[in-house]
Amino acid sequence: MNEIKTDQEIVAYKKTKSEFVDYTRFEVDSAQRKVERDAFIGNLEYTPNYVYPKLDFLIDDVDIQKKKSNIYEAVMELEAAKNNPDANFAELELFAGFHEMRLKKIMLVEAARNLCNPISMSAQEVNRQSFAELNEALYGEFDTRTYLGMIATEQQRASGFIPKSEIAEKIKIDLVRLLGRVDVGEEQEKALLDETTIQKLHTYVLERYKDVLGVVPNTPDDAYYDVTQCAEIINKALEAGGLAQLGWTAVENPAKSNPTTKQSDCTINLPSNTRRNASELRRLIIHEQEVHARRAQSGRESGLAPIKAGTADYADIEEGFGVILECAVEGSLDNPSFDRARNRYITAGLALGVDGRHRDSREVYEILWRDIAIQESEDGEISEADVKSAKNKAYTHIENAYRGTQFWMKGVIYTKLKVYYEGFAKNAKYFEQNIDTLDKAFEDALIGKYNHTNPNEKDLVKSAIANLK
Repeated sequence: MNEIKTDQEIVAYKKTKSEFVDYTRFEVDSAQRKVERDAFIGNLEYTPNYVYPKLDFLIDDVDIQKKKSNIYEAVMELEAAKNNPDANFAELELFAGFHEMRLKKIMLVEAARNLCNPISMSAQEVNRQSFAELNEALYGEFDTRTYLGMIATEQQRASGFIPKSEIAEKIKIDLVRLLGRVDVGEEQEKALLDETTIQKLHTYVLERYKDVLGVVPNTPDDAYYDVTQCAEIINKALEAGGLAQLGWTAVENPAKSNPTTKQSDCTINLPSNTRRNASELRRLIIHEQEVHARRAQSGRESGLAPIKAGTADYADIEEGFGVILECAVEGSLDNPSFDRARNRYITAGLALGVDGRHRDSREVYEILWRDIAIQESEDGEISEADVKSAKNKAYTHIENAYRGTQFWMKGVIYTKLKVYYEGFAKNAKYFEQNIDTLDKAFEDALIGKYNHTNPNEKDLVKSAIANLK
């Protein structure tokens, strides 16, 4: 007969530190990244060749193996705790998902190491399958119909494009040929937000965050700030929003390739090559500070660990929330924030081969940069500078998709990049349903890092917090 433990005896799962960020293990040296980027874009090498030092020493990392063991024990303890008739069900459910997700993230990183260091071809196939399954377990299934709808839009855009230069003509011919290989069937892309909803959000967000966004200078879009200036402005925004007083700061971090917010040390990390104009800074602040940092701080203050670091079901919601607020600041979906999320989804679909053709990084890149060049063309003009810009943007998506893997592998990617669009879609529905009660909608969304679009998880979070008081 199983012995039922008391509340006093069931405490390890609360004390277990299970914070583990998978993508930090896929980071590479900034100098190496630049060499590989330049060689790839310059057609000096077919695919980049990234070396992941944090993966090489993974098995020998005693701290990670101990963390993995502790999390596993916490999961087992949670199962036993459910036998207690007086157990706090909401808390147990949140902690169970919280620990299980971190365990899977460690396993994903281990799978990435095996993927990059195969013993044999047969082992490599097993490693690919394991990596793919863990990505799906963490970041969900890929929606083929959504992807095909996007490709249908891009096919129509390419076909209807009227070039006004030899460069533009060549890009159109190549893109029509490359996209023509994808059979979209009858799929069509669906609009995620109507104009009325986005305008109401725009008005609300500008008023709610007027003090935070007000620290950004009103300079023209051709005036750019470097990483030091961006950090200085963001630190003023953190002060205006009350987060600086709680220990939050923006810093330059040469190891990062994208801006990231780290809740464990209260930092917003900016890559050394950061350049933003005023509009871009406002979007960056609303995303990193008022979504990632704000939700982490609220979770910390709640005393509930899962909503400080993120529940099992938070990843797409968190990123999508950030993107939708960026669009709200601009008052339109016709802006780089939404385009970036959408193009990431296209990147993932092209790479995964859900259209029946698995692709390596070079194959995806050759489609993507041409597509971005036509997306951003005004009146059919595409200059050499436009081509360079499109190639750089495409490479950023490629790097995002193939990080942690070998870029020559077909159909094998790290699928976190797809959650931005998926989370946007869920948040769009959430705000449409709550457009007349936005104060309450934001209050619920900012309780912590959790899935505020799921009523069941919202109830679990509120119940667990109430039981702590």
